[in-house]
Amino acid sequence: MIRLRDLTKTFPGQSRPAVDRLTLDVERGQTCVLIGPSGCGKTTTMKMINRLVEPTSGTIELDGRDVMSQDPVALRRGIGYVIQQIGLFPHMTITENIATVPRLSGWPDERIRTRVDEMLTLVGLEPGAYGRRYPRELSGGERQRVGVARALAGDPPVMLMDEPFGAVDPITRTRLQNEFLKILRSLGKTIVFVTHDIDEAIRMGDRVAIMRAGRLVQLGTPAEILTRPADRFVEEFVGADRALKRLDLVAVREVMRAAGAEVDRQMDQGRTIRDDATAKEALARLVGDGGPGLGVIDASGRIVGVVALADIQRVAAADRERAP
Repeated sequence: MIRLRDLTKTFPGQSRPAVDRLTLDVERGQTCVLIGPSGCGKTTTMKMINRLVEPTSGTIELDGRDVMSQDPVALRRGIGYVIQQIGLFPHMTITENIATVPRLSGWPDERIRTRVDEMLTLVGLEPGAYGRRYPRELSGGERQRVGVARALAGDPPVMLMDEPFGAVDPITRTRLQNEFLKILRSLGKTIVFVTHDIDEAIRMGDRVAIMRAGRLVQLGTPAEILTRPADRFVEEFVGADRALKRLDLVAVREVMRAAGAEVDRQMDQGRTIRDDATAKEALARLVGDGGPGLGVIDASGRIVGVVALADIQRVAAADRERAP
């Protein structure tokens, strides 16, 4: 658990705090997204958790221990950290990059080799094909995967992720978001995630903390933020298309109907979608293809239902009626 109490940071020469008496809890195994306009204090808040920035006042506790009472180097080794620029060491192979924290922690060589292979496999990179490569030989999406693998290698209970997918193209970004969301939640990590993208915040967060001028404006689940914005600032920041954004929170399995004869036609044309895809992804497919519906398949490829444009429209209409 991460507990921030009256956390404040004032940089020299500034009259206004970058972070102003911020109080926030992140429960164990939860992903909390910090978001807000440029200069709102979200990245400064994150960097105070691992003491890359020292707080002016207030307290930060990780599992009940005050971070200010801990050695900062040891503290950082116990916290996974992923940034937009990735920060891989260019002169090291992928294996050497991922092994950095385990080696600094004194793990035996055999355990390190096993862990590196596990992490590469976890993020979808074949160890034999990627381990001996250098960062310059990888695509942006592949480097980002390695950055996450390196952050996870020491098995830290806490992960800090600062705009981790901001440097990749939109299609790769969406794919990485979906993949790493499943990975990180399956591992039970406690995550603080910084982004400027409200769509990413809604997709990635169990809770979303919206900041403005160093202060917390609203904290809630993505659904609460979308359907019950605290004030005009939050309403405008989230945007007018809140009903569309809400579709990112709805799985296809929640809106599909029982499979009928029309499914056979969709299967023949390869028009299928996974049941764990979002309603927003299904909407994009339906609008782009112009077809009547999509066959819904489970992880094993078995047909479990069908989804059409009318099914998704009903969800969006219901959300509009509930919105203030």
